[in-house]
Amino acid sequence: MFDRDLYTPCHVQVPDVRQRLSAVYVDNQFYSYFKVIINAEKALEVVARLGKRDDKVAITLTKQGYVIWTHEPSAQYAPPTHQPNHRIYPVFGPKTCLLLTDSQLYALCRLQVPDMTKPLAAITYQNQHFSIFKRDADAAKILEVAAKLARRGDNTLMTITDQVYILGLLEPNGRVL
Repeated sequence: MFDRDLYTPCHVQVPDVRQRLSAVYVDNQFYSYFKVIINAEKALEVVARLGKRDDKVAITLTKQGYVIWTHEPSAQYAPPTHQPNHRIYPVFGPKTCLLLTDSQLYALCRLQVPDMTKPLAAITYQNQHFSIFKRDADAAKILEVAAKLARRGDNTLMTITDQVYILGLLEPNGRVL
């Protein structure tokens, strides 16, 4: 979520913490502040580690760097103390981008899509097929492209292998060759 209009900053209260936590609100879900990381590659490493624990994560981009937010399913909105009746309104964010770091979970393949004459290189994951849109060693570039695609409503998947990032687009009508 690199566009500020795709989320609402706020504070939340969670059952196991006394003080209010900084958070973002998107798609009727709260994500609490976890950490700011300057480097995109390190940010993706942190997201991958959190993902291994089955945490849902959001990333925003600020002047300070990439801000990592973790999903808080039991969070309650905590309005400002000087405005106890303040409300937040629904904000609908971008599509999610699935991040895979275990090459055992997906397979590379060739895919035929209806609007293309030549087959495309693709990634298959859980019976879904993603055409390979971009490969790059630069994590910041891949994150920027992924954010743009997610904003326009594309379902995406990213893999990280040998310091190469691969970004794929869901091809619901694709056929594996």
